[in-house]
Amino acid sequence: MAQSCKQCLNTNLLVILTLLGGAVGLSVGFSLRKWTLTKDTLLWIGILGEMYIRMLKMMIVPLMVSSIITATASLDLKANGKISVVCLVYTMVCNFLPSILGCILCVIIEPGKSVHISKEFTSVHDKSTETQDIFADLLRNVFPDNLIVSTFEQAHTKYRIAERNLSLVKNESSFITMIKEKEKILGSANGTNIIGLIIASSIFGMATSATKEHGKAFYNFFTSATCVILQMLRWLIWFTPVGVASLLARTVASSADTSDEFRHLGMFIATGLLGFALWSLAVVPLVYFIIYRTNPFHFLFTLIEPVLITFATCSTAIAMPETLHSLEVINKLDKRVTRFVVPLSASIGRSGTCLYISISCLFVVQLVGMELTFTRLVLVCILSTISALANPPVTGASLVNIIIILTALDIPPEAASLLYAFDWLLDRFRSIANLFSHALCVVVTYELSKSALSEESQEVTENILNTEITV
Repeated sequence: MAQSCKQCLNTNLLVILTLLGGAVGLSVGFSLRKWTLTKDTLLWIGILGEMYIRMLKMMIVPLMVSSIITATASLDLKANGKISVVCLVYTMVCNFLPSILGCILCVIIEPGKSVHISKEFTSVHDKSTETQDIFADLLRNVFPDNLIVSTFEQAHTKYRIAERNLSLVKNESSFITMIKEKEKILGSANGTNIIGLIIASSIFGMATSATKEHGKAFYNFFTSATCVILQMLRWLIWFTPVGVASLLARTVASSADTSDEFRHLGMFIATGLLGFALWSLAVVPLVYFIIYRTNPFHFLFTLIEPVLITFATCSTAIAMPETLHSLEVINKLDKRVTRFVVPLSASIGRSGTCLYISISCLFVVQLVGMELTFTRLVLVCILSTISALANPPVTGASLVNIIIILTALDIPPEAASLLYAFDWLLDRFRSIANLFSHALCVVVTYELSKSALSEESQEVTENILNTEITV
């Protein structure tokens, strides 16, 4: 009995310490809210968490590039093509369905009709982005022109107001008038172009596989790089409890007294949380049960470590090492599939984000008194799915997409200012919904593509890909 308890404790030690760190962070954060803390004080409260996030972010691009090249190179072109198609189709479906779910919930619950705000909205955005530019920027980022620049910049359309003089002639008299025109400029925005790096890494991997002996040295280099990076992550992962405590303490301590906003936005928050719960605890388990005919909640429980990291950091990309560990070591899924699908899903899989965007947009539509027509519902579903693909991997980025969609609906973007009050909370739950969808994507892709996976190729690459992300 004692031996069994000791083994259980050793197996789940990191989870237990992370939960304790979260409890400490919440307790410290709530106890500090009674004082008015300065920005400098908040800075030092969260400095350990910031260091933790920075170290993890440093490892994302190297791990993603090396793992995708290694996994893709170990597949034959037939299997690689099938895996890519299945993964992309699944991701697009799982981005579109939550948008529909969000629309259904808003039509039934009508969260915006229970809000009565007497104060005027404050401006939160002074530029509107055209919907077509979002899609154009997405295509530009899919095919980057400079891989080095892609590690820290993304293509982004910018706007400026240009003034020019126009000569007019009237009644044989000429005069000059100044007109203002909106010009588009192809610029860049800070942030890693993850989707572009994934596409480029996949092409490198396929070329490595096609060149056979000539590509062996290239393959061995990135295989070694993957092993080195994973070893670094094994060391870094034990800093998780301290980082979680620091991040949660700063977040809670810096949040204002939101009791009034909660009374106003209670139905909106409840609708969002209900949507995340339905997707994560009903739709995802149902699909898993249909595939394996086993208890799906056991599968979700194996993801507890990446869930905790995602909740603390609001990023599924940062939790990618723990996700790989759960899928490969605990669930015994093929490493050639996991190390290709997980980075790709983390880049474009936005189930929770699409759900949040659709609920937020329709909440504002109801808030300003507009009717929820079928045309508006379809437009919100489509735009939520498309805009989420170009959603940058930073906290609060979904609000930018919400403003863009509201502009397309002829709604003043100032109406979205209310959503800022609880974005820090909903951001964590929508990130967890994204994570569950990413894990399920690996399961679905593996089951639909395993017939194309060569057993001979698996035996050849087993020793190289057998690097476990253990903690």
